[in-house]
Amino acid sequence: MSVHFNPPPGWPPVPTGWIPPAGWQPDPSWPAPPAGWNLWTEDAASKELQARAARWVLAGGAAVFLGSLLPFLTSSQPDLYQVNSAPKETAEFFGVVLAVLGAFMLAKSARVRLVSGILTLIAAGLTASELMLLSAVGIAGFEQTDPFGDTVRINFSPHVGIFMSILGCAAAGIGAIMSFRARRRVGFRPQQAEDS
Repeated sequence: MSVHFNPPPGWPPVPTGWIPPAGWQPDPSWPAPPAGWNLWTEDAASKELQARAARWVLAGGAAVFLGSLLPFLTSSQPDLYQVNSAPKETAEFFGVVLAVLGAFMLAKSARVRLVSGILTLIAAGLTASELMLLSAVGIAGFEQTDPFGDTVRINFSPHVGIFMSILGCAAAGIGAIMSFRARRRVGFRPQQAEDS
């Protein structure tokens, strides 16, 4: 997030982008800042970028969850060989997780937003990787023994739900990356701004 120095009433204005040098102290003749005055404020552009990033993650989580409710995989032998429901349940779970992380990205604390962004990137990456690997395995096929002891080749193909879930993971990942851009630092950054 970008922050800038916000001089209190009675202090001289500062040039745009001014950063106090190390050890700088205000002139003792200047009035004390009002109670609760924040000497460092977040730039409006940074706040907007953070909100946009959170919306991407929320939308991505919703897409992952909704994708799990749509037709997910298609098998050429749907009656004999049921495709395990674990991928759909994984997409449901991580869709909710991503949406919750998107909500946390709207928090005031910079630390909470950073942790949310990191967790979003990890969750979106792992979920998308698992779903793409599952699609590749299904297309390539695998051998399985049926109840009669015969070995048969099982193939399944991805359906609209799995594609929607993968796209949702991509959207959440984009949102996480956007949130990191919103945190970019401008030179000196005091502890007070870090916790705001």
